[in-house]
Amino acid sequence: MTSYAFPPSSDGRARGLVRKPMMIMLALLALSFFAALSALLYVADDLNAKADARSGMLLEKAFASREESMRFHLSDNAEWGEAYENLHRTLNLDWAWRNQNLGESMFKTFGYEGVFVIAPDGRTRYSVLNGALQLRAFQAWLGQDPLNALKQELQQNEGKSLSRFVRVGDEVALVGAAWITTGGDHSVEQTGGAPSLMIFVDRLTPAKLESAGAEYGIKKLRYAAPLADATRSADRYGVAALGGVVSLRWQSDNPGGALLTWLLPLLILLMGATFFTATMLMRNALRKARHSDVSTFLLEQSRQALSASEQRFRDVAESATDWIWEADAELRFSWISARFPVVTGYHSQDWLQQPLSAFLLDDADLLQRLRQREEPGEPLTLSRCRYRSAQQHIRYCNLTLRPVTLARGQKGYRGTATDVTLEVEAEARVRYLSQFDELTGLPNRAQMNACLAGKLNGDRPLAVIMIDLDKFKPVNDLYGHAAGDSVLHEASTRFNACLNDAGMTARLGGDEFVMILFDSADREAVEDLCARIIAAINLPFAAGGGEVFIGASLGVALAPQDADNPGDLLRYADIALYKAKNSGRNNWVFYQRDMGEKIVQRREMERELREAIQTDQLRLAWQPRYDVRAARVTAFEALVRWHHRQHGILMPDQFIPLAEETGLIGALSDWVLLRACADARRELPGMAVSVNLSAVEFSDKGLPKRILAALEASGLPSSRLEIEVTENAMLQDPDTTLEVMLAIKALGVKFLIDDFGTGYASLNYLRTFPFEGIKIDKSFIFPLSDSSQARQIVENMVGLGKAYSLSVTAEGVETVCQMEQLQQLECDGLQGYYIGKPQPLAQVVAQYGAVSAS
Repeated sequence: MTSYAFPPSSDGRARGLVRKPMMIMLALLALSFFAALSALLYVADDLNAKADARSGMLLEKAFASREESMRFHLSDNAEWGEAYENLHRTLNLDWAWRNQNLGESMFKTFGYEGVFVIAPDGRTRYSVLNGALQLRAFQAWLGQDPLNALKQELQQNEGKSLSRFVRVGDEVALVGAAWITTGGDHSVEQTGGAPSLMIFVDRLTPAKLESAGAEYGIKKLRYAAPLADATRSADRYGVAALGGVVSLRWQSDNPGGALLTWLLPLLILLMGATFFTATMLMRNALRKARHSDVSTFLLEQSRQALSASEQRFRDVAESATDWIWEADAELRFSWISARFPVVTGYHSQDWLQQPLSAFLLDDADLLQRLRQREEPGEPLTLSRCRYRSAQQHIRYCNLTLRPVTLARGQKGYRGTATDVTLEVEAEARVRYLSQFDELTGLPNRAQMNACLAGKLNGDRPLAVIMIDLDKFKPVNDLYGHAAGDSVLHEASTRFNACLNDAGMTARLGGDEFVMILFDSADREAVEDLCARIIAAINLPFAAGGGEVFIGASLGVALAPQDADNPGDLLRYADIALYKAKNSGRNNWVFYQRDMGEKIVQRREMERELREAIQTDQLRLAWQPRYDVRAARVTAFEALVRWHHRQHGILMPDQFIPLAEETGLIGALSDWVLLRACADARRELPGMAVSVNLSAVEFSDKGLPKRILAALEASGLPSSRLEIEVTENAMLQDPDTTLEVMLAIKALGVKFLIDDFGTGYASLNYLRTFPFEGIKIDKSFIFPLSDSSQARQIVENMVGLGKAYSLSVTAEGVETVCQMEQLQQLECDGLQGYYIGKPQPLAQVVAQYGAVSAS
């Protein structure tokens, strides 16, 4: 190491010369580090602010989407002639609740905890709470009284449906309201006076709130302490609601925190190291201040420190989410930050000296516009600029340009580019979902209504075809919803192929579709289209690794023959569809004027049957069964009769099919079971009683519990109860039917096959299912005396029953000759008018009481 020796006088002068520039250098370093730290903190804070701003914007979109969905559901249900008839003019619980026009599906499908119908005087006439029918005042249930405010806003809104947020405690609920109107249904007469009000309530519980935020990428959205006003602040958002502002907050993405976590420790470490180095250099410089080489060394160290500082600033800039660029006066890139390849996929070197207009797709005249600006020195911001990435994808960015002076005094531009592709795609997605069905890509109800209204305004003939897929539910049940979705998607493709650009196909939801055929003046063309649709749907669908087969029922309404407005056309097509489904399915039906009247008559019949079950209009008729071996009557069959107030006595075949279709068969069977068991226990001791059950009942796994309840309530021993069921019961889901029958058999109840020989079941079911006996249908007994062939058939049936160890009963015995022949054929039991006609219980007790007592 070289040593230097200087006079004492020069040592002091050298220290003075060195100390001043060194102190200035240290001060500059401190300012540089402070500026770097400030810039880093500013960038981090700006990143967090932008992230929170995006989250707030998405939250606003989520709430707006939820409100729009509620208003749509309100309009769909309130602006409806049938709703006006059954909810405003009268309250029809059958229509609203039991037919699920305004029932538990509003909770299960759309999550509305509260559905209310408010009378003009403010009373709650009808309410469905959490999917259950409960009559409770709207204000009491909600805990707030926004009714007057909603009515005032409806009046100001010209009767259109509206939605408002209402503060309930520390939470918020979305409340929608709409007047109940005829909705343009000219078949419903509008009464005077104020209309009733339909209200839907969607409580934004903490769980719903968090789920709604998660759909838009907002983490842990939750309620928070109230804000001073309804503005958004950082990761907080104020919901302006009736009753006060409700504050929300979420977990910020905190990109700035991540940036600070990595860069701040490095910056501090580097700052400490720099100051330590500078201090040591200062001490060394003071020792060697008298030597020129020391001054040179210190200057070199200063240059390196400045270079390192510049590099640190550059690193901070390259770590930002935006990419930064510089361009010359002709807008040719001269420098591009390292974020450019990450965002666009291009190499930075490939775009140097390339014009900015070549990068952007829609701004070829950008340079000319910059030169023609009134304030050329001010920055320019371009929003949603399109460019093509290296992967040839169209992307979007917000671009800022600022005129600057570059090196050597040359004019140029500097700016940033922020990629906003995700934001643009999210907005496009929202617009798409407002008009199209997400699963099938078909137009949704809103677009279909708009199209139908537009076409009807043009006075051109058209056909509306309502389509419902038959046997679709088993596809979901057996193969899962993914397979069901695949079938729906393929079905929509086949619909479009059949239509062949001659109209529109829309999906209403579930397995319901609507097809609008434009310019359809020819009825034969409509029928040809319907035939092609059914033929296409009858082709196999791929599901679960195999093939499934479904069908389609179609209802057709024509314009202007049937109606000239969308509401009536859709309703008439739906009525025709209902007729098609009840006529055997897999066919089409054109709307006719009398269909509506028949549906009204059927619904009235359904209402009367429901009332008959509740008001004891049903009666039992008892028909004896003769035991050949015991030579006496040992059992009775309980047969139900409906004593109708206008039509007199109705037989089972006149109302049992209606009960099966409307779901009343369960209540009807429960009444028959309980009454038959109770009467037999009380009036016919020792006698067995047989009850007929519909084949559809055996798809209900709760049937064994219902039979057990009837036995326990009546006190009848289970060994005295027999269940009669037709052979067709084994054809509908045999596995479930067998499971239900075995559970009933375990109770001690016996099973008989009724109308044996008229069904389609395999003989294998006689061995598989737990039957105790068969009852040969009367159609085989009537010709017994006149036909040897009939006698041979009955003899074979008796032999078949004996082969399976089953008791054999012959029905329809009306003559002594038939009775003698059946005894010779070794029938175990006889039943028919010769043995005894079905009679009321009092006559049965009077005639057979002594026999049963013995």
